[in-house]
Amino acid sequence: MHALQSRQPLIWVTTLFILVVMFAVGFWMTSLSRTTAPALSLVDTDYSYFIDETNELSLNYVLDHAPFTKADNTGEIPWKLAYQTYWIKLEFNYHGLTERDIHVLTDNPLIDYLDAYHILDGEQVRSQIKAGDKTSARLSRLPMPHSIPVNLLPERDNQLLLKVTSNDMAIMPLSVMSHQAFDQLSRSLHLVWGGFITFTFLVALYSAGVYVYSRQRVYLIFVLVALMSTLLVSVNHGFSRYFLPDPVQIFISNHLVALAVCLLMAGLWFTYYFLDFERSRLYQRARSLFFMTTGGLFGLALLSFITPTYVSLSFVFIAQLPVYGLVAYYVWHQWQPKKLWLSLFTLCWIPAMVGGVIFYALMLNVIDYSLLSRYALMMSLGMTMIFFSLALAERFRYQRLQEMQALTHDTLSYLPNNNVLHMVVNDLISRNARFNLCCLSVDNYNSLLPYLDEHAREEYINAIAGRINDVLMMQPVLGVKTDSDMPDYRLGCLKEGVFAFLIDDVDRSACDTILDSVIKGLNGDLCVGSFVTQVNARIGVCHYPTDGDHPSLLISRALSAIDQHRSLASHYAHFNSYEQRHHQLHVSLVTDLRDAIENDQLELYHQPQIDLRTGSVHGSEVLARWTHPEYGQISPEVFVRMAEDVGIINNLTLWVIQRAFQQQAQLITNGHCRRLSINISASDIYIPDLANRVVALAHQYDIPTNLISLELTESVMVEDYNWLKQLITALSASGIEVSIDDYGTGYSSLYFLSQLPFTELKIDRSFVRDLHKSGRHQSIVRATTDMARSLGVMVVAEGVETEEAETLLRRYGVDVSQGYYYSRPLPFQQYQAYVERMDSVQPTTVLREQNIRSSSRG
Repeated sequence: MHALQSRQPLIWVTTLFILVVMFAVGFWMTSLSRTTAPALSLVDTDYSYFIDETNELSLNYVLDHAPFTKADNTGEIPWKLAYQTYWIKLEFNYHGLTERDIHVLTDNPLIDYLDAYHILDGEQVRSQIKAGDKTSARLSRLPMPHSIPVNLLPERDNQLLLKVTSNDMAIMPLSVMSHQAFDQLSRSLHLVWGGFITFTFLVALYSAGVYVYSRQRVYLIFVLVALMSTLLVSVNHGFSRYFLPDPVQIFISNHLVALAVCLLMAGLWFTYYFLDFERSRLYQRARSLFFMTTGGLFGLALLSFITPTYVSLSFVFIAQLPVYGLVAYYVWHQWQPKKLWLSLFTLCWIPAMVGGVIFYALMLNVIDYSLLSRYALMMSLGMTMIFFSLALAERFRYQRLQEMQALTHDTLSYLPNNNVLHMVVNDLISRNARFNLCCLSVDNYNSLLPYLDEHAREEYINAIAGRINDVLMMQPVLGVKTDSDMPDYRLGCLKEGVFAFLIDDVDRSACDTILDSVIKGLNGDLCVGSFVTQVNARIGVCHYPTDGDHPSLLISRALSAIDQHRSLASHYAHFNSYEQRHHQLHVSLVTDLRDAIENDQLELYHQPQIDLRTGSVHGSEVLARWTHPEYGQISPEVFVRMAEDVGIINNLTLWVIQRAFQQQAQLITNGHCRRLSINISASDIYIPDLANRVVALAHQYDIPTNLISLELTESVMVEDYNWLKQLITALSASGIEVSIDDYGTGYSSLYFLSQLPFTELKIDRSFVRDLHKSGRHQSIVRATTDMARSLGVMVVAEGVETEEAETLLRRYGVDVSQGYYYSRPLPFQQYQAYVERMDSVQPTTVLREQNIRSSSRG
């Protein structure tokens, strides 16, 4: 990370170096213009021109009748961006005694038709050159840069008559220079162009490689911008003849406006993806403006194919204003002073705009021709490519720095994160340095989150971190080192709302003193945004090496210490190995319970239910039992709660139903038709298609559905009444009875009871166990029985342990009872023997009819 941060000064130095180099090139080209100025010895040149507005006059007519206008230099020729024909006459007054080769520099490869005639004595055409970019025959007739070679004859009247017809920029320098000066100019311009195209090729190649590595579209778009810029400059200055076939060169040369619009469009694409609006809150607006402007530029590019060049150029010049305005709008909304690549990106557009303005000013003949003005577009695009490359490099560096920051620092508090804490703890362990690892959790953080926006969350987290840091500044706390130029931290962030710090190897009392000071300094009122909240934090502590020897284990145990003592009044707790072993045992039991269910290793016990009117066995309530191979008998309260906590209670319930039906089938086969009661938990009611699954199992084992009762706790009605009503209705429609278990301990209303089609109320054991000793309990049982009778449902009392309780229940009209007074829960074989014994004592077997209410009151 430090290496990434140290590259920023290098980018500024590189930028300054590039500016110096570009200014040096500009100065050199200015000097080159002066050395190639039209100052030939023994040769005087007079200029005159004639504008043929008909575009149809012949050479002979122009020679004989055209009214030429004298001009001191080519700057006085009224070039303009329009379709018309110029006849330009250069009269050479040559005083030499031998023939002399000169060049007349035209330097405009975009001319449609250029006819050059070397005329002697005003009438004899000695030589003729036909050039231009309309046909292959004319395309490459002139040297590079474009010039017309003339062989001056002594003692003759030498004239050069030029016919220029073009839709494009017609302006030409028409500088007269010696053959040696032209060679020097040609070599210099080829050197400039060679340097430009080499640089852009390398930039494109490098950016393509970065795209392959990063898969970020902005680099691919930059490759497109670099290639289009090279193509535009090459065609504009005629260098495209070196690498483009003639038909392609002619097509592009005659549609250069479309290429310029496409380059402007690519620049807009580059801006959009460079500024990364996909992660901005203005994404939708920026995206809409981007597509609207792109569509407009695309339409303008198509329009340039059907309109004259001088017309479409005006449109392009006007279109640049909204494009540059949109770029400025994008930069303004994404501007952040800390992002250097945004500054470089803004700097990129300055040379591009300056070069574009000079190019259009030259086309419109607003400024005079010079090598600097003619090649300003090439230099500006080259400088723009350089700055774009630097901006991309800085952007890539910034993104890598952000990625590294995200790997080592929390995004909200900017504190060292979980990865750094692991490395720091691991380093301390490798050096066998004793220390205390403290994890601090803010209790109400998650409940506070819905009320905090991103800015408020950041303010809240940093305020808490600030309070903790203020306390830790004066304590023997170990530093959390990061690989950066930032100072060491004293606090780390494991996740949002959970922090960690390291206390040196101090005794227990000194450690508690530090924890006390942290809690006192942190807990209390904290103003966040427009409201005040209460901070309530807890700290869990573990010690190396006694509590673990691995970073993950130490952090996990410090966090578990918070949860182990959350109910205690103290705000901090040290890791307790005994409780940890208990937790590990719990985890082990969960795995064993799952295996026991899957491998059919549980047992079903039956607790008999006695009909108080006849004294016969009415049925039984089935209860699951688990004998662990190592720990022995596990309490049902333990493993049922465990099954609910880990989400396997549905599997347990379905196992109980299937096993109960298997045993019920054996009872029926042996002639004992007894009702079967099965407990259903709150989460069991959401088992998909539960009613049909129970009916299908009953049919599988030939169990009459009227012998099945599913017991639902009273609290289930409060959790999801509507869903429960659908389930009870489906069960009742299949003949399965539904019992409200533990009645009196929940919060069900009489409205719920009156609306649900249940068939039984089961009074909780807490009201029955000491019934003969409590008048209140007697009143509750009597009232419950009267209410059940009025609703037409049966009443079952559980927890009967004495004869007095049974007598009272029979007096109040309770239908069925169960409890230790009759029998404890029995394994199936013992329950079967119990039923047979009771039947032998009481031979009358109570067979339940479909309507149990009528049979019980007959």
